[in-house]
Amino acid sequence: MSKTLQALLDTRPWIAYIDDERNEGNSIIVTLSDGWFFTDEPNCGVRGFDGVAETRAGTQKNCVVQR
Repeated sequence: MSKTLQALLDTRPWIAYIDDERNEGNSIIVTLSDGWFFTDEPNCGVRGFDGVAETRAGTQKNCVVQR
């Protein structure tokens, strides 16, 4: 995992896991911690991102909600 992705995992407690599957032709898969969801999909706690910048932007505090 890149240093940037590890830093996101270390500093954003709402992120449970980050799986970087880009070397397999997939995306960066982010799994939120229990009780956390993406604000634009209130029942979704897993999302794929194409790159590191998109992952950083898409997992900011204003992009997730705790229920």
